Amino acid sequence: MQKSPLSLVLTSGRLRLELVLHLLGQDIQICLTGGVAHLGAVALALPDRAAAVLVNPGHREDALAARMAETISRTLGCAVCVSAGIHYEAISKQEITQVESMTEELTRQCLALLEAQRSTAIC
Repeated sequence: MQKSPLSLVLTSGRLRLELVLHLLGQDIQICLTGGVAHLGAVALALPDRAAAVLVNPGHREDALAARMAETISRTLGCAVCVSAGIHYEAISKQEITQVESMTEELTRQCLALLEAQRSTAIC
C-alpha cells in the first residue's frame, strides 16, 4: 500500500471538505475538516462494534465521524479513527445536508482508493 498521508477534497459552492488519511499498520486514522478546522468529534470503530465517540461540547460532528468510521471499519476489517471538525458561519439546513452528502461521497472515494491499493499491494 501507498504510504500515507493521502488527501481527498470535495467542494460544492462555498463548502470544501478535506479528508486526510494516515495508514497506521493495518489501521486507519482520518482527519475530516471543512471551513474553520477544529476538533469537534472523534470516533473509533472496530469491525464488529459500533463506534465509540467523544464530542467536544457544543459541536455536532459526532454522527458524521461515527458513520464514516463504522463504514470504513466494517468494509476493510480494521480499526478506524475519524477526527472531524467542520465549521461554516451561518450554515443553512440545505448546506448541512450537502455536508452530509459530501461526507458520504468522501467515504466512498476513500474506500475505493484503499481497496484499489490493497488489490495491487505486493505481499
